[in-house]
Amino acid sequence: MIRTGYSEIEVGTDRQGKFYEMKNAHFHPVYEIYYLVSGTRKFFIESDIYNISKGTLVLINKNVMHQTAYSSDMLNERTYILFDDRHISYLIEKYGREEIDECFEQKIFPIPIQRREYVEGVISQLYNEYKNKDEFSERLMECYLNELIIFLIRYKRHISEGNSGIDVLKNTDRLSSCDESIQAAAKYIMDNYNKNLTLPQVAYMVNMSSTYFSKKFKEVTGFGFKEYLLNLRIQKACELLLETRLSITEIAYKIGFNDSNYFGDVFKKSRGISPLKYRKNREFV
Repeated sequence: MIRTGYSEIEVGTDRQGKFYEMKNAHFHPVYEIYYLVSGTRKFFIESDIYNISKGTLVLINKNVMHQTAYSSDMLNERTYILFDDRHISYLIEKYGREEIDECFEQKIFPIPIQRREYVEGVISQLYNEYKNKDEFSERLMECYLNELIIFLIRYKRHISEGNSGIDVLKNTDRLSSCDESIQAAAKYIMDNYNKNLTLPQVAYMVNMSSTYFSKKFKEVTGFGFKEYLLNLRIQKACELLLETRLSITEIAYKIGFNDSNYFGDVFKKSRGISPLKYRKNREFV
């Protein structure tokens, strides 16, 4: 279902057990910052797999498909922040859109132990203002959010320019051979989403049986094969609806649907409104 009405920053925190997984295909028209306070999680973003541990920030850009799944028996605690361009307008004006996009392209920020208290303090201030609002809270939340993003921009620059190199910011927990195969399959699907892909075809490409591949793809990414393919197509359709003047039928064929009516049904089920209404209501998405 499409989420609208992000007039304010949204902050949440909770604990997740071993078997917690997002129940639905997940991408939204706002930014998300996810901080893992404790435990470990497996993150799937677009077509990449990351094993993250406590003290890691995950940055998810607008309309980027993602899922999180368990990676151990441990309980874990996370905090998330959802916001849109209005809440970081100062940063966009001061540093430019490109700087913000480059920061979010990084995706994974393992925070050094000596800086975690600071980062967790900023996030805690954000959460406290969100839960105990008064006339000053909205502006204070924007200040804390901007402070957090400025810290990440400077951190990324410092690491990039230092002797240690950008490798410090890469995922440090190596993937298993199975995860690497699933990641290769996801990248292939992402690059060929508009073609007539089948599960047996992709399974064969990574040397797995169809049954085993189907099970592992769901286990690792949080998506079923068909669900992932359909949502890549819907994700691309959202971009084309807002950024081009192509007709609904032209978009349907361009992203791999043979029937524009079926495309309309799938889109409405995913986004909650028809493709035409989505295009017309662009200010709400």
